Amino acid sequence: MNFIRKRASRPAVPIISLIDILAILLIYFILTSAPLEEKTFANITLPEASALSAKASSESRLELAVSADSKIFLGADEVPIANLADSLRKLKAERPGVKLELKADENAPLKILVATWDALTRSGFQVKDVPARILMRKPDPVKKP
Repeated sequence: MNFIRKRASRPAVPIISLIDILAILLIYFILTSAPLEEKTFANITLPEASALSAKASSESRLELAVSADSKIFLGADEVPIANLADSLRKLKAERPGVKLELKADENAPLKILVATWDALTRSGFQVKDVPARILMRKPDPVKKP
């Protein structure tokens, strides 16, 4: 008997379509991933307010944080109060369009807050352009009998 032996063929894997899928997934992850923000490592309890109007800002701002134990953080870096103005000037020179947001602990000393505002002014930032982050508490609804 004469048997014809067929050659074993390799399974064909469509590489081109896999590359297309990989490219689409890569573009998706790039577009949906949030940029890394410089966050402080200090534990800050924000003060609460219920009578202020809440305006949500969609723009990204760098945190200038003041902790309860008088430590100041610019982004993720701790900055001594004596060097804060110089650090802010350097930041403004490196990133001219940077916007700041003050995040002060509810137990932060007033002296440190005033020194922080003074350093902001000396480095060329307008204090009115640096909003403070405050927890907005909704007022309790008044119950009517």
